[in-house]
Amino acid sequence: MVLPMITLLIIAAIAPLLIYSFLISNTVGLSEDLTESLVYFFAEWRVFAYSVWLLLLWIIFFLEWTNYYLDLWVLTNRRIVDIDQIGFFNREVTSFQYGQIQDITVETRGFIETFLKYGTLHIQTAGHSRNILIRDAHYPEEARSLILQTQEKLKSRLGATIGLS
Repeated sequence: MVLPMITLLIIAAIAPLLIYSFLISNTVGLSEDLTESLVYFFAEWRVFAYSVWLLLLWIIFFLEWTNYYLDLWVLTNRRIVDIDQIGFFNREVTSFQYGQIQDITVETRGFIETFLKYGTLHIQTAGHSRNILIRDAHYPEEARSLILQTQEKLKSRLGATIGLS
């Protein structure tokens, strides 16, 4: 989920301020000359360096957000379309029919994923070398059931069509 990444980025944004305060407080027992050098360095460069640091964190955040938010599956009555956004300017689109599905696996790890009902959904297909999966899918068991029901409907419809011929 995106929440751990957001938490990590907030900690990374605050970390330089905490490290600076810790070093200046003389808790570590640094020499007076080194402390004065640190104070001088941070006084001269703190705004610029901290701005560059925050810009880097924003870029990382938007890369992760783009990757999470723009990944999607489109389930139609005939096929599944997997749209995988990789970075800002790279997108992979994979399409496969329900008849190609060989295995569907739902992976729910830990208490939080079980309690909040999200997990990873893997679909293995015939003829595709790429592992098709969606991470942090909400209600993955329901998605799996929906895919299997649609697959069974198509099989029974195809069987009825072949049986009538």
